[in-house]
Amino acid sequence: MRWSFTARHLVRTGTVAILSALLTASCAQHVYQTGTYSAATPTQHYTDDWFAAARTGRTDIVQALIDAHFPLEATTSEGYTALILSAYDNHPETLKALLSAGANACAADRHGNTALMGALYKGETDIAKVLLDTRCDIDQTNNAGETALSFAALFGRLDMIPVLVAHGANANHVDARGGTALQMAIAQHNPSAEEALRQVGATQ
Repeated sequence: MRWSFTARHLVRTGTVAILSALLTASCAQHVYQTGTYSAATPTQHYTDDWFAAARTGRTDIVQALIDAHFPLEATTSEGYTALILSAYDNHPETLKALLSAGANACAADRHGNTALMGALYKGETDIAKVLLDTRCDIDQTNNAGETALSFAALFGRLDMIPVLVAHGANANHVDARGGTALQMAIAQHNPSAEEALRQVGATQ
């Protein structure tokens, strides 16, 4: 069957009721099987718009697709999940809806960067604190061997350094190049980051 509307159109128009109607239409029984998407499900009709809703904080549209069992861990070509996008673009309510639905807070993009790393990069410390309450490894590394603490030091989120260490972050973690956050701060002539790291126990 053909759908006359896509979620991208709905994100633009804000007409979530149309989306809900589509998802609950009588023909939905031919689309959804056993409460989840099947291989034959035309998810391409909604995938771009799932990500658009996450980016723009349209929690209502995200929730409607969650309720329709849209795959939570779908990724963009860059490896971004909806949860990563909602964190990066500072949409806490959308992030919480995804977390409540069971979205993986530890998922990483194709460079290995997590939602927590993205939030620290953008300076979204409130989002970062929400993500710290998940069960992810605080020293999860990206492809360069960097951790969330590395990001906090590199991008000047100095107030988050003691918070991360309080959650178990290793202040002396060695990345894939053999360097530590403290060494990076010294090399960049960043005394504020150096002092913040030393205060939480960084020694190398």
